Amino acid sequence: MKNVISIVVKNNSSVLARISSLFGRRGFNIDSLSVSATDDPHISRITVVAQSDESGLAQIISQTQKLQETISVQALEENKSVYRELSLVKILTVDDKFFDKFVIEQCDKFGAIVVDVTEKSMIIELTGTSEKIDSFMTTLSDNQNEKGFKISKVCRTGITAIERGV
Repeated sequence: MKNVISIVVKNNSSVLARISSLFGRRGFNIDSLSVSATDDPHISRITVVAQSDESGLAQIISQTQKLQETISVQALEENKSVYRELSLVKILTVDDKFFDKFVIEQCDKFGAIVVDVTEKSMIIELTGTSEKIDSFMTTLSDNQNEKGFKISKVCRTGITAIERGV
């Protein structure tokens, strides 16, 4: 089962290394990891996505809470939280053609924005759920040869999440 864990920590050097090694020592593979400072530059939020059962989740939360830098740890439930991911997709024209309107139509459909355009390339930014980004990527991949472009590079941030409500 996919678990999203929010960890609030003191923003000290090597805290991320300690957290990630704790997961590794316990046999948990990290599927996604996102880290940034909060509104307080001395505090960071780490969002970790890992696969585990309920007992494994309880174990990793318990072990993470014991770290000196840890302020709080909680598993986030999908229906009580907002999950988002950012992707950047670079596409190239094929055979020096201009980009087909298909790409722009798909950007409009998925709420993506074009952040850079050159004569032979375009970079698209899309923010949303992992499923939305997967669907966008599938749509582009399935049509790239037919529509005269090719996907050159894809960068995804991984999930960041926050609990809904007060």
